[in-house]
Amino acid sequence: MADTEIRTIVAPLLEGHILLPNVAIAELLALTMPEPLKKAPSWVLGELIWNGWQVPIISFEHMIDDTYGNVITSKARILIIKTLGESTQVNYIGLIIQGLPRLRKATSQSLIEKPQKDLPDEVFSMVTIDELDAYIPELGDLTRRVEKAAYDS
Repeated sequence: MADTEIRTIVAPLLEGHILLPNVAIAELLALTMPEPLKKAPSWVLGELIWNGWQVPIISFEHMIDDTYGNVITSKARILIIKTLGESTQVNYIGLIIQGLPRLRKATSQSLIEKPQKDLPDEVFSMVTIDELDAYIPELGDLTRRVEKAAYDS
């Protein structure tokens, strides 16, 4: 039986990567500083209007570990992802990434789970794909947390 391939995007973070299904990616943008949101936590950098949608821009690393802070490098970009959830306010989220994402085909051979204790709800799993360490986000929990942080005041 042939090994199933899943088309994914591996996007660089400050340390490690984030692994997303290709279908979750809407667009890659040059870094534009978002409009700050009142009362949002520091990992929510603000929001941009993109294709008529209000898109909260976040630092994924800072959200899951506040020791990271919001570091913006010269390589920073905004990766717009579809939330694929039932949220009425957050249909897209902008993730700050540090460079250009790469296409990868994930298979049982190329994807190795790294067991971790006490992962945040927004992280489904930690993996290694083609020798790159990556977070796989739990998009439902991520969407709910971003919606609450950005728009529940």
